[in-house]
Amino acid sequence: MKYFIFMILSFHAMSETLSQRYEKDKYYYTALNEYFLETYDKHKSKEDLERLERLLYFTGIELLEDYETKLLEQYTTSSTSFILGRRFAQSKQYKKALSYFEKVHEEHRYFPETQLSKSKIYGDQAESLKESEALERCKASSVKQENQIESVKIKRYYRMIFEICQVSIARELYKKGNFRESINAYDKITKNSYKWPYIILEKAWAYYQLGDYNRTLGLLLTYKSPLLESYFFPEAEYLAALSYFRLCLFEDSLIIAKQYDQFYRPRFTELYKVLDKNRASQNYFYGLMFNSTDESKNNDPFVKQMISRLKKQIRYSLDFNTVFKIDQEIKKILEIQDKAERYHLLKHLISVKENMINKINYNTKTDIFNFLESVPFFSSELFKVNLEIISRKRDLVYEKHDLTSNRSRGDYSNVKRSRFEQFWTFEGAFWADELGDYSLGLKSNCELKEVEGSREGQ
Repeated sequence: MKYFIFMILSFHAMSETLSQRYEKDKYYYTALNEYFLETYDKHKSKEDLERLERLLYFTGIELLEDYETKLLEQYTTSSTSFILGRRFAQSKQYKKALSYFEKVHEEHRYFPETQLSKSKIYGDQAESLKESEALERCKASSVKQENQIESVKIKRYYRMIFEICQVSIARELYKKGNFRESINAYDKITKNSYKWPYIILEKAWAYYQLGDYNRTLGLLLTYKSPLLESYFFPEAEYLAALSYFRLCLFEDSLIIAKQYDQFYRPRFTELYKVLDKNRASQNYFYGLMFNSTDESKNNDPFVKQMISRLKKQIRYSLDFNTVFKIDQEIKKILEIQDKAERYHLLKHLISVKENMINKINYNTKTDIFNFLESVPFFSSELFKVNLEIISRKRDLVYEKHDLTSNRSRGDYSNVKRSRFEQFWTFEGAFWADELGDYSLGLKSNCELKEVEGSREGQ
C-alpha cells in the first residue's frame, strides 16, 4: 500500500511542469513566461486557458504587450482578447479590434475597460448612439465590479474607470453643443476624484460657451488654491484672458498675457532645454517619476508639479506596481541555491523589468513634452488676444468712444446661480468644500459712452 502511494506521488511530481512549480512557489512572472514556452505550439485545453487567466490575475495584463500578436491569438481568453483588441484599436484596425472586444466576457474584470475602448472607436467613427451605449455599459459594469470587490485599491480602480466613462459622456455632450447637459454630467464627478482637477477646466469652457464668463473665471480661480498648486494649465490662463476680453475688461486680460509671457514662458523654455538633452535616455524620465532621492532631477518646481500630477494617473500606478512586484519576485529568486536556475530566471525577469521601465519612461516623456509644447502654443493664442485688444482700443479712439470703466469690481447681482445653489462671499481664503463652486460678479464693461467733448468741432 505504501509503495502504491509512493508511485502515485512520484508520477504526480514528474507530471508537474516548470510553470506549475513556479506558480506554486508564487513566482508568477516567471511562471507566465514558462507557461507560454510550454503551451504555445500545443492544443490549449479549457484548463490551460483558465490557468492563463489565473496567472494574469497576479501579474496584470500589461506584460502581454511584449508578446507577438500571432502568439496571443492562440489563447482565446478574455484577457488576451482585450489586449489584442486594444492593440488593433491603436493601429486603427477598428473592425478587428471590435471583433476581439466582443470576446471579452461581461463578467470579466476587464469588461468595463473594454466598453470604454469600444466607445472610443465608435466616437472616431461618428457612431454616436453606439458610443453612448458603450459608455453606459462601462459605467454599469464598473459599479458592478466595484460592489463585488473587497479590496479598497481595486474598488478605487473601478471607480476611476466609472469616472473616465462619465467624463467621456460629458465631453460628447459638449461636442454636440449641449453645454448645460455637459455641465450636469461633469457635476457627477465628486471632488475627491483624481479626475476632478482636470474637469474644472473643461466645465469652465462649457460655461464660457454659455456666455457665463463670471462662472468661467470663478472655476479657473480654483487652480489658485494651495490644494491644486500642482495643476498648472496654460490653457486655463488663455481661457481666463479670453473671458476678461469678452467682458471688455481689457486691462485684466492684458495682465494675464503679460504675466504668462514674462514668468511662465521663459521658465518652461529653459526647462524644455534641460529635459530635451535627455530625450534619448531609456530611464531618465522614469527616474523623474520614481527616484525621489535624486534631488538634482526633481528640484525644479515645475517638474515637481508635473510629476505629482502624472503619478495620480491610473496607468502609472498600475505600471509601477508591476515593477514593484517584479522586484519582489527577483528578491525571492536570489534565494534559490541552484546557480544555473537562478541565472536563467533572473535573466528573464530583469529583461521584463527593463521593458516595463522603458514603457513608463516613454509614456512619462511623451506626457511631459506634450505639456511643455503647449506653453508656446497658448502664448501664441494670448498674443492674438492682445492684438485684438489693441485693435478694439484703436477703434474706440477713432470713433471717439470709451468703455464704461467707472464700475465696481464685483456685485452679487452679476452672479448667475440656480435655485439649488447657495451664496457665500470669498473672504480671501480657500476652503476645500468651496473649491470648484466659485463665480466672480463682474459687470460687463462693453457698454460704450461718448468721450466728453467729442461733439465739439463737428
